[in-house]
Amino acid sequence: MLSGILLFNQKGELLILRAFRQDMRPRLADVFRIQVISNAQIRSPILTLGSTTFSHIKSDNIYVVGVSKGNVNSALVFEFLYKLVSLGKSYFGRFDEEAVKSNFVMVYELLDEVLDFGYPQNTETETLKMYITTEGAVKSEQRALEDSSKITMQATGALSWRRDNIKYRKNEAFVDVIEDVNLLVSATGTVLRADVNGSIEMRAYLTGTPECKFGLNDRLTLGENGADTSLGGAIGNIGGNKASKAAAGSVTLEDVSLHQCVKLSNFTNDRTISFIPPD
Repeated sequence: MLSGILLFNQKGELLILRAFRQDMRPRLADVFRIQVISNAQIRSPILTLGSTTFSHIKSDNIYVVGVSKGNVNSALVFEFLYKLVSLGKSYFGRFDEEAVKSNFVMVYELLDEVLDFGYPQNTETETLKMYITTEGAVKSEQRALEDSSKITMQATGALSWRRDNIKYRKNEAFVDVIEDVNLLVSATGTVLRADVNGSIEMRAYLTGTPECKFGLNDRLTLGENGADTSLGGAIGNIGGNKASKAAAGSVTLEDVSLHQCVKLSNFTNDRTISFIPPD
């Protein structure tokens, strides 16, 4: 997928270059500097030159660039770049030129951990903070072995998005159902299109690893696109259509996007959203 990651400041100075494949040459950094940073006419976040594609976003005063060869999933590349910026902010408080220069060793560690041969692996902040820390500490051999065991279980387990031994004095969960209603009516009063765009968002303060469930309407039917999973997506992305079906009393869901914590088998079988929520 990604051949390398580049970080530039606004002047075009190269801050970080991490190559994951042999086709990532240092001269590609000069190509991006000349073709994008030095060229004010370039406004597109994607630039393809020959077989090389540069996908970039801007965070404060730095450019975050993903370099790829061939035909790759651009949406996945941009989602990873934004996630990388989010990781940087969670570690350093901000993700700008000063933060990158002051923590360039940590940036390289994060890149080596979240990408394997250019493929995104683990981008969960809580999991990464277990073994990539900003503070050094001298530990006993027994403590080091215990921490190593916890890290291994967390990184390779089925619940990479939630760490173990989470405790709260009071168990709470807040669920928000957000809906936008869209209606298109002709001059004669005929409904041309009616749909609802929405999402189900949850903030959980729960002890341990509890399993939560949402029950959906019994008259629910899935649209043609069915359900899809996405990295870091909302728990639900609900879209209705077809005024005729709504009039008949059925509820249609289309373009559904589920968070990775949702058990897809339960959703497919009985339309139940069953999941262990992130902390």
